[in-house]
Amino acid sequence: MTTATKRKKKSDKLKESLESIRSELLELEEIEEPTEEQATRAGELLGEFDTAQEAYNEQVEHERRVDAVRAAATVPGSHERPEGEGPQFMRSRGNPFDELDRVRGANLADRTTRNDLRGRALYAVELAAEAITEDQQERVERLVRADRRGRIAQHLLLTGSDDYMRAFESLLENAGNPALLDEDEYAAYRMAEAHRRAMSLTDAAGGFLVPFTLDPTIILTNAGSANPFRQVATIKTITTDTWNGVSSAGVTAGWLAESEEVGDNSPAFGQPSIKPEKASAWVQGSFEVLADSGFGSEVGPLLADAKDRLEATAFATGDGSGKPKGVVTAVAAVPGSVVNSATTDTYAVADVYAVEQALPPRHRITGRPSWMAAKPIINKTRQFDTAGGSSFWANLGMGQPEQLLGAPIHEASSMDGAIDAGQNNYALLLGDFRNYYIVDRVGMTMVYEPLVKGANGRPNGQAGWFAYWRVGADVVNADAFRLLNVT
Repeated sequence: MTTATKRKKKSDKLKESLESIRSELLELEEIEEPTEEQATRAGELLGEFDTAQEAYNEQVEHERRVDAVRAAATVPGSHERPEGEGPQFMRSRGNPFDELDRVRGANLADRTTRNDLRGRALYAVELAAEAITEDQQERVERLVRADRRGRIAQHLLLTGSDDYMRAFESLLENAGNPALLDEDEYAAYRMAEAHRRAMSLTDAAGGFLVPFTLDPTIILTNAGSANPFRQVATIKTITTDTWNGVSSAGVTAGWLAESEEVGDNSPAFGQPSIKPEKASAWVQGSFEVLADSGFGSEVGPLLADAKDRLEATAFATGDGSGKPKGVVTAVAAVPGSVVNSATTDTYAVADVYAVEQALPPRHRITGRPSWMAAKPIINKTRQFDTAGGSSFWANLGMGQPEQLLGAPIHEASSMDGAIDAGQNNYALLLGDFRNYYIVDRVGMTMVYEPLVKGANGRPNGQAGWFAYWRVGADVVNADAFRLLNVT
């Protein structure tokens, strides 16, 4: 499937979704006396329509810009552009990776420059259609559009070219020796090294950034594993050292008598801050394997799998010290967010209802609550439903999360799976996971170790790669969660 075909398919899919929402909304609006449920659904559809319309308009505009770039590059060697069409950095034949020295040294304080970088980066994502999936493309496009500073667009352009990918693979397969690279590959390597230093918060030398099409901090591979947190949490991707946000419990309304002075109902604001912590992985192989096996094409999935397994535990139960704070850890520390089991050391059907009832209406009715539990707890929960009543447990079929009391339930393998006597067992979690933030610091770096040594300090014919990335996580509003403690 060509890039243009994929782009058209994506546009058609967005248009189809838009028409589906419009049709359902019009049907509800024709009902003369709608029920409360129908009125609520109509309100939800209005919001969904606005979101879908915005996404469709963005896609249409993106297609227009790409077509304009292609049309402006039809004359070989031409540097002319119709006024106002296409990024100004683009040169002959519309290659988004031309003049990368200008990209690295771009003045990101200039709005026009940022827009130019963004346009080039979106085109680069289009060209990467053979290397990453449609879902990953959409994820990267959202990152580029959302980053007003332009640093993610800059990062993509400096790590996304074919030359850079060849340099990356050659460095892996040729024992990390830049002298073995050809002229174009070496230029790409030096450019990326300079960019890595500009992006880094430390003075560490020797590493280089993983190409964005392999970088799990960018494309979020392994989304379907038993680590469901990235599927339901709010993901923030930053180019700074800390994410800072604003939270509020909302405005409190009150009754007002005639001529009475209104009270000050201004909300109190909080300032949650999440710092990405450094995680690492070690990849090792013999000189023969590195040289003969096409190791460069395999390292991306290997790193993604290691990253996914490490983060699964941290996002569930991490203590927040040198690692992300897990959602269970964060919620358990807040008074009023834990629901104790009705019977000591016993998990019963009444506990499920107690947790659901304890979740505030703001998050239970108007939010998007989800359940999480380890597989043994999920199996115990399913056995409560001996009559197969859909009001308790609903199986929506293949490809869909099953539902417990009307909310999706996900398997989190790092949560408590056994009920141990005499201690806390945080077995079941319900909440609106949009209030659990995962903050990725963009860019994974790899550092080469050319001579791995054995137990006696002598070389063993192997080389290794030290990969590191940064990620943080925390709950920004604990009131959006309720946690069952079987104690």
